[in-house]
Amino acid sequence: MENLLSQLSNITIILSNIIWPLFIPFLLLVGIYICAQVLLNIKSLTTEKCKFNILHIIPQASVSLGAMMGTGIIIGFLGALSTLYMGGQVYVEGVALWALLGSLVLIPISYCETLIAKIVNMTPREYIAKFISKDASKIYVVSLTLLYVFAIGGVQFSGMDAIIITTLDKVAGIQINELQRYLFIIIPIIGILAIVTLRNRQDVFIRSMISMILIASITYFVFFGIFLSKTYDYLPIFINKMVIGFTNPVSMLFGIPLGLIFGMQRVIQIAEPGLGTLALAATKTDLNPRVSALISAVMTTFLVVVSVLVTSYIASYGLNQDIISFEEGSLQRLVSYFETVISVTGGFGLIVLFIFIILSGMTTLLGSYYLLSQTSKGIFKNKKITYLGLLIFAGVLAVYKFEILFNLLNILLFIPTSLNIGALAMFVEFEWSKYKIKENRIQKVA
Repeated sequence: MENLLSQLSNITIILSNIIWPLFIPFLLLVGIYICAQVLLNIKSLTTEKCKFNILHIIPQASVSLGAMMGTGIIIGFLGALSTLYMGGQVYVEGVALWALLGSLVLIPISYCETLIAKIVNMTPREYIAKFISKDASKIYVVSLTLLYVFAIGGVQFSGMDAIIITTLDKVAGIQINELQRYLFIIIPIIGILAIVTLRNRQDVFIRSMISMILIASITYFVFFGIFLSKTYDYLPIFINKMVIGFTNPVSMLFGIPLGLIFGMQRVIQIAEPGLGTLALAATKTDLNPRVSALISAVMTTFLVVVSVLVTSYIASYGLNQDIISFEEGSLQRLVSYFETVISVTGGFGLIVLFIFIILSGMTTLLGSYYLLSQTSKGIFKNKKITYLGLLIFAGVLAVYKFEILFNLLNILLFIPTSLNIGALAMFVEFEWSKYKIKENRIQKVA
């Protein structure tokens, strides 16, 4: 079994190393083309002013933030830093600039995909079926489900597992092994999710946690402000390392910098531009298309800033202080990240991280069920059994073989993103002139 898992891990690494260097140029070029077409045609498309109503905007933004803001904003980018380091990049801080550079295309894509979904009044599954093919639509749903429930769900388990064992160690001096972690941490979390979903209480549960996660997010920024104020003398060093790493990249296939590949992977994982999930959420609201699109762009920007700048700065400081070692396993790497926070902010930092990771992890896990229920009609016979089965398997890999889970996540990111971006490109190339927004309604031109 161990040999089989090792072979699987190697295969996923090879596939990811081949797919992404080929996909990045496509994503950048097609993304720029889509954004340019939207920019050139948006004025002719819309005949009404973009009106804002804060009472309508806050609920959509809050629900989107609660579903998207998971432990991946820490684990995902920490994994990118580690992978970049193992690839030969000494100044891994450079990935932050590469991620921000890639975001110049990815953030506008968030705006465009939401706008287009509202214009055609279709979910990504529906417009992929219309603009590409029905088979492509089915592949999109299956891959997105595996990505969101299994891979991203496993990342949430890993984050909650790490913060709980860190808290047990710091507060009570208790240390537990892998089996105990799975039985006493992962299984109870899955049990809570099973009760909520089997009783169809997920919507109520998510709404009740939205206010708490918003408070936790604000506290998270306050905590980072404290961390930054206590380590302000390291800020110039961090910026210098970013510039050095950015200007001296290690490259992969076709000379594409590793930092650009890993940075864009993490931005897509964390903020979800190009995946279609932002567009799916927008189609369920009555907001103006341009307002919905702007909300998506703002949410993407917010999550990118949090994940890229906050995580990379804390990780860089921990690396500089010899608290974090990227050569260690994923769990120890994450625990050492928490140790870095605690070394500067003390118990307050531990409390903030605990609240933030538990709440954001749970809302993301429940959000994945919402995604499954909204997109998989006619594909999965029993959505709840599928959901819980994928979570159980994801929990096993999160505890025992997180590297395999992380590599599979990179492959699964590619499939729905490429299909969604391809469908958007087909729309702006062949279908744009058939639709027009007028008097707050979407009209299809005959």
